[in-house]
Amino acid sequence: MDSSGHIIVPEPETMLLPMAAIYARVSSHPQKEDLDRQAERLVTYANARGYQVVAVVKEVASGVNDNRPRLTKLLADPEWGTLIVEHKDRLTRTGFKWFEVLLQSQGKRIDVANPAQDDTSDLMTDFMSIVYSFAARMYGLRSAKGRTKLVKAAMTAPVGEMP
Repeated sequence: MDSSGHIIVPEPETMLLPMAAIYARVSSHPQKEDLDRQAERLVTYANARGYQVVAVVKEVASGVNDNRPRLTKLLADPEWGTLIVEHKDRLTRTGFKWFEVLLQSQGKRIDVANPAQDDTSDLMTDFMSIVYSFAARMYGLRSAKGRTKLVKAAMTAPVGEMP
């Protein structure tokens, strides 16, 4: 009710916006400790912004992998209205705008806690994931691992020195 006695009925979709889901992701298992710290930072961020955290989802997976079971389950969950991620690339390496458009069409939104971050080491891990995926499709799973190692060695070798 407002000051003049009118009863305000919010739009149904805006009622869920204060309900936040946290999505934290790292690319590899050696980064698992950072996964917990990332989730803690996001919960602190959400609380400071006045969100009610209803879900915290942590996942170890490549940002280019479209088969992330925990993210899939979270996106299908109707109990939240705002998805909080630390950086855009924690949600996806490509197609972030599509996530925004699709979630907006459901009355949801994405809140990026730190939009300016760029983690090149994680980007390299994701790039190697792409190389492995394409090599596996082109050459079969057995030889994909070996070809991926060759590509990685070539990329990390000093300029002018090819393995």
